Amino acid sequence: MAYSKEWLNVLNQIDDFCRQNPLAWFRGHSDASFELKSGLFRSNIPRNLNEYLLYESYRYNQFRKYGHLDHQLTDWNLLFVMQHHGVETRLLDWTESFATALFFAYRSWTQENDAEIWLLSPNMLNKKNKQPSLIDLAEGDNYIDYLKGEINFLPYSVAISPIKNNRRIIVQNGTFTMQGNGMQPLDKECNGELMSEGILVRIKLTPTCAEDIKRFLILNGVNEYTLFPDLDGLAKFVNNPGLEVQTLKALEKKAASIMTMLN
Repeated sequence: MAYSKEWLNVLNQIDDFCRQNPLAWFRGHSDASFELKSGLFRSNIPRNLNEYLLYESYRYNQFRKYGHLDHQLTDWNLLFVMQHHGVETRLLDWTESFATALFFAYRSWTQENDAEIWLLSPNMLNKKNKQPSLIDLAEGDNYIDYLKGEINFLPYSVAISPIKNNRRIIVQNGTFTMQGNGMQPLDKECNGELMSEGILVRIKLTPTCAEDIKRFLILNGVNEYTLFPDLDGLAKFVNNPGLEVQTLKALEKKAASIMTMLN
Protein backbone atom coordinates (compact mmCIF):
# COMPACT_ATOMS: atom_id res chain seq x y z
CA MET A 1 0.00 0.00 0.00
CA ALA A 2 1.37 3.40 -1.00
CA TYR A 3 1.92 6.24 1.44
CA SER A 4 -1.01 8.63 1.79
CA LYS A 5 -0.97 12.06 0.15
CA GLU A 6 -0.95 13.63 3.60
CA TRP A 7 2.23 11.81 4.61
CA LEU A 8 3.92 12.50 1.27
CA ASN A 9 3.12 16.17 1.79
CA VAL A 10 4.85 16.03 5.19
CA LEU A 11 7.93 14.45 3.60
CA ASN A 12 7.96 17.11 0.90
CA GLN A 13 7.80 19.88 3.50
CA ILE A 14 10.75 18.31 5.31
CA ASP A 15 12.68 18.04 2.05
CA ASP A 16 11.95 21.68 1.12
CA PHE A 17 13.20 22.90 4.50
CA CYS A 18 16.38 20.82 4.30
CA ARG A 19 17.12 22.06 0.78
CA GLN A 20 17.01 25.62 2.09
CA ASN A 21 18.83 24.75 5.32
CA PRO A 22 21.58 22.15 4.83
CA LEU A 23 21.99 22.04 8.61
CA ALA A 24 18.51 21.27 9.95
CA TRP A 25 17.44 20.18 13.41
CA PHE A 26 14.23 18.34 14.31
CA ARG A 27 12.10 17.83 17.41
CA GLY A 28 9.03 15.63 17.79
CA HIS A 29 6.06 16.06 20.14
CA SER A 30 3.32 13.47 20.66
CA ASP A 31 0.95 16.30 21.62
CA ALA A 32 0.74 19.44 19.46
CA SER A 33 -0.15 21.54 22.52
CA PHE A 34 3.30 20.93 24.03
CA GLU A 35 5.32 24.14 24.32
CA LEU A 36 8.87 24.63 23.04
CA LYS A 37 10.17 25.24 26.53
CA SER A 38 13.01 23.54 28.35
CA GLY A 39 12.26 21.35 31.35
CA LEU A 40 13.53 24.01 33.74
CA PHE A 41 11.12 26.69 32.57
CA ARG A 42 8.25 24.25 32.05
CA SER A 43 8.00 23.68 35.78
CA ASN A 44 5.26 25.57 37.63
CA ILE A 45 6.97 25.48 41.02
CA PRO A 46 9.20 28.58 40.77
CA ARG A 47 7.34 31.88 40.59
CA ASN A 48 9.98 34.17 39.08
CA LEU A 49 13.35 34.14 37.33
CA ASN A 50 15.38 34.23 40.55
CA GLU A 51 13.63 31.13 41.83
CA TYR A 52 14.21 29.33 38.52
CA LEU A 53 17.92 30.13 38.79
CA LEU A 54 18.01 28.78 42.34
CA TYR A 55 16.36 25.54 41.20
CA GLU A 56 18.82 25.25 38.31
CA SER A 57 21.83 25.62 40.61
CA TYR A 58 20.36 23.23 43.20
CA ARG A 59 19.76 20.47 40.64
CA TYR A 60 23.24 20.78 39.23
CA ASN A 61 24.90 20.59 42.63
CA GLN A 62 22.76 17.66 43.79
CA PHE A 63 23.44 15.64 40.65
CA ARG A 64 27.16 16.42 40.84
CA LYS A 65 27.43 15.55 44.52
CA TYR A 66 25.38 12.36 44.72
CA GLY A 67 26.27 10.94 41.32
CA HIS A 68 30.01 11.51 41.34
CA LEU A 69 30.88 7.80 41.52
CA ASP A 70 28.82 7.19 38.38
CA HIS A 71 29.80 10.15 36.23
CA GLN A 72 32.82 12.06 37.66
CA LEU A 73 31.85 15.03 35.49
CA THR A 74 31.42 18.74 36.01
CA ASP A 75 30.33 21.83 34.11
CA TRP A 76 28.83 21.49 30.58
CA ASN A 77 29.72 17.80 30.38
CA LEU A 78 27.64 17.13 33.45
CA LEU A 79 24.78 19.30 32.19
CA PHE A 80 24.48 17.18 29.04
CA VAL A 81 24.39 13.97 31.09
CA MET A 82 21.78 15.48 33.42
CA GLN A 83 19.56 16.35 30.46
CA HIS A 84 19.70 12.87 28.98
CA HIS A 85 18.83 11.28 32.30
CA GLY A 86 15.73 13.41 32.78
CA VAL A 87 16.86 16.26 35.02
CA GLU A 88 14.97 19.47 34.24
CA THR A 89 17.60 21.78 32.74
CA ARG A 90 17.48 24.82 30.48
CA LEU A 91 18.44 22.61 27.52
CA LEU A 92 15.85 21.65 24.91
CA ASP A 93 16.54 18.43 22.98
CA TRP A 94 16.84 18.47 19.19
CA THR A 95 18.24 15.98 16.72
CA GLU A 96 19.88 16.10 13.32
CA SER A 97 17.79 13.07 12.33
CA PHE A 98 14.21 13.50 11.13
CA ALA A 99 13.51 9.80 11.78
CA THR A 100 14.64 10.17 15.40
CA ALA A 101 12.36 13.16 15.97
CA LEU A 102 9.51 11.27 14.30
CA PHE A 103 10.04 8.34 16.67
CA PHE A 104 9.65 10.61 19.70
CA ALA A 105 6.50 12.14 18.21
CA TYR A 106 5.05 8.66 17.61
CA ARG A 107 6.36 6.90 20.72
CA SER A 108 3.64 7.97 23.19
CA TRP A 109 1.09 9.36 20.74
CA THR A 110 -2.45 8.47 21.77
CA GLN A 111 -3.72 9.37 18.27
CA GLU A 112 -6.63 11.16 19.89
CA ASN A 113 -5.00 14.48 19.05
CA ASP A 114 -2.42 15.88 16.63
CA ALA A 115 1.29 15.24 17.08
CA GLU A 116 3.91 17.55 15.56
CA ILE A 117 7.41 17.91 14.20
CA TRP A 118 9.40 21.11 14.67
CA LEU A 119 12.13 22.08 12.20
CA LEU A 120 14.88 24.53 13.11
CA SER A 121 17.77 26.17 11.29
CA PRO A 122 20.33 26.44 14.14
CA ASN A 123 22.66 28.66 12.14
CA MET A 124 19.89 31.10 11.29
CA LEU A 125 18.67 31.10 14.90
CA ASN A 126 22.08 32.16 16.16
CA LYS A 127 22.55 34.63 13.33
CA LYS A 128 19.20 36.19 14.23
CA ASN A 129 20.43 36.60 17.80
CA LYS A 130 23.88 37.86 16.71
CA GLN A 131 25.68 34.76 17.97
CA PRO A 132 28.23 32.42 16.29
CA SER A 133 26.73 29.88 13.87
CA LEU A 134 26.97 27.13 16.47
CA ILE A 135 28.24 27.87 19.95
CA ASP A 136 30.96 25.44 20.98
CA LEU A 137 30.73 25.25 24.74
CA ALA A 138 34.02 23.37 24.97
CA GLU A 139 35.76 26.61 23.99
CA GLY A 140 33.54 29.09 25.81
CA ASP A 141 32.61 30.16 29.32
CA ASN A 142 32.09 27.68 32.14
CA TYR A 143 28.54 26.69 33.08
CA ILE A 144 29.41 26.95 36.77
CA ASP A 145 30.22 30.66 36.25
CA TYR A 146 26.66 31.17 34.98
CA LEU A 147 25.26 29.35 38.00
CA LYS A 148 27.30 31.55 40.33
CA GLY A 149 25.97 34.68 38.63
CA GLU A 150 29.42 35.73 37.44
CA ILE A 151 28.11 35.57 33.85
CA ASN A 152 24.49 36.23 32.85
CA PHE A 153 22.57 33.86 30.64
CA LEU A 154 21.32 35.44 27.42
CA PRO A 155 17.64 36.50 27.30
CA TYR A 156 16.96 34.28 24.26
CA SER A 157 17.67 30.75 23.07
CA VAL A 158 20.84 29.77 21.23
CA ALA A 159 21.85 26.63 19.33
CA ILE A 160 24.83 24.91 20.90
CA SER A 161 27.25 22.22 19.74
CA PRO A 162 27.28 19.62 22.53
CA ILE A 163 30.18 17.44 23.52
CA LYS A 164 29.28 13.88 22.50
CA ASN A 165 29.97 12.49 25.95
CA ASN A 166 27.36 9.75 26.18
CA ARG A 167 26.07 7.03 23.92
CA ARG A 168 22.53 8.32 23.70
CA ILE A 169 23.62 11.68 22.31
CA ILE A 170 25.62 9.86 19.65
CA VAL A 171 22.98 7.37 18.48
CA GLN A 172 20.17 9.95 18.63
CA ASN A 173 22.25 12.56 16.78
CA GLY A 174 21.43 14.78 19.73
CA THR A 175 21.81 18.54 19.78
CA PHE A 176 20.39 21.29 22.01
CA THR A 177 19.09 24.77 22.16
CA MET A 178 19.79 26.48 25.45
CA GLN A 179 16.83 28.53 26.63
CA GLY A 180 17.59 32.02 27.84
CA ASN A 181 16.25 33.94 30.79
CA GLY A 182 13.42 35.45 28.77
CA MET A 183 11.54 32.23 29.69
CA GLN A 184 9.42 32.33 26.51
CA PRO A 185 8.75 29.30 24.29
CA LEU A 186 11.08 29.30 21.31
CA ASP A 187 8.29 30.04 18.83
CA LYS A 188 7.38 33.18 20.81
CA GLU A 189 10.92 34.53 21.01
CA CYS A 190 11.98 37.47 18.81
CA ASN A 191 8.33 38.58 18.67
CA GLY A 192 7.44 35.45 16.70
CA GLU A 193 9.85 36.33 13.89
CA LEU A 194 11.53 32.93 14.03
CA MET A 195 8.29 31.49 12.70
CA SER A 196 7.45 34.25 10.22
CA GLU A 197 10.97 34.16 8.74
CA GLY A 198 11.00 30.37 8.37
CA ILE A 199 13.83 29.83 10.85
CA LEU A 200 11.47 27.67 12.90
CA VAL A 201 8.74 25.61 11.21
CA ARG A 202 5.96 23.53 12.72
CA ILE A 203 4.40 20.55 10.94
CA LYS A 204 1.31 18.94 12.44
CA LEU A 205 0.79 15.19 12.22
CA THR A 206 -2.84 14.07 12.23
CA PRO A 207 -3.96 10.61 13.38
CA THR A 208 -4.81 9.70 9.77
CA CYS A 209 -1.11 9.42 8.93
CA ALA A 210 -0.19 7.33 11.99
CA GLU A 211 0.04 4.09 10.01
CA ASP A 212 2.31 5.78 7.44
CA ILE A 213 4.57 6.99 10.25
CA LYS A 214 4.73 3.51 11.76
CA ARG A 215 5.72 1.99 8.41
CA PHE A 216 8.27 4.74 7.81
CA LEU A 217 9.96 4.13 11.18
CA ILE A 218 10.09 0.37 10.66
CA LEU A 219 11.46 0.86 7.14
CA ASN A 220 14.23 3.09 8.54
CA GLY A 221 15.07 0.67 11.35
CA VAL A 222 14.22 3.14 14.13
CA ASN A 223 13.05 1.66 17.42
CA GLU A 224 13.58 1.75 21.19
CA TYR A 225 16.80 -0.23 21.05
CA THR A 226 18.45 1.76 18.26
CA LEU A 227 17.83 5.02 20.14
CA PHE A 228 18.29 3.66 23.67
CA PRO A 229 21.12 1.12 23.21
CA ASP A 230 21.03 -0.35 26.69
CA LEU A 231 19.15 -3.14 28.45
CA ASP A 232 16.14 -0.93 29.20
CA GLY A 233 15.86 -0.01 25.52
CA LEU A 234 16.27 -3.64 24.51
CA ALA A 235 13.52 -4.74 26.91
CA LYS A 236 11.09 -2.19 25.47
CA PHE A 237 11.96 -3.26 21.93
CA VAL A 238 11.48 -6.94 22.76
CA ASN A 239 8.12 -6.20 24.36
CA ASN A 240 6.97 -4.05 21.45
CA PRO A 241 8.97 -4.61 18.25
CA GLY A 242 6.18 -3.38 15.98
CA LEU A 243 5.94 0.19 17.33
CA GLU A 244 2.30 -0.41 18.21
CA VAL A 245 0.53 2.43 20.00
CA GLN A 246 -2.31 0.77 21.86
CA THR A 247 -4.81 3.30 23.19
CA LEU A 248 -7.96 2.44 25.08
CA LYS A 249 -10.03 3.67 22.15
CA ALA A 250 -8.11 1.45 19.72
CA LEU A 251 -8.57 -1.57 21.97
CA GLU A 252 -12.29 -0.88 22.23
CA LYS A 253 -12.56 -0.75 18.43
CA LYS A 254 -10.72 -4.06 18.11
CA ALA A 255 -12.94 -5.66 20.75
CA ALA A 256 -16.08 -4.40 19.00
CA SER A 257 -14.81 -5.75 15.66
CA ILE A 258 -14.14 -9.17 17.17
CA MET A 259 -17.61 -9.26 18.78
CA THR A 260 -19.18 -8.36 15.42
CA MET A 261 -17.37 -11.24 13.72
CA LEU A 262 -18.45 -13.66 16.46
CA ASN A 263 -22.05 -12.61 16.10
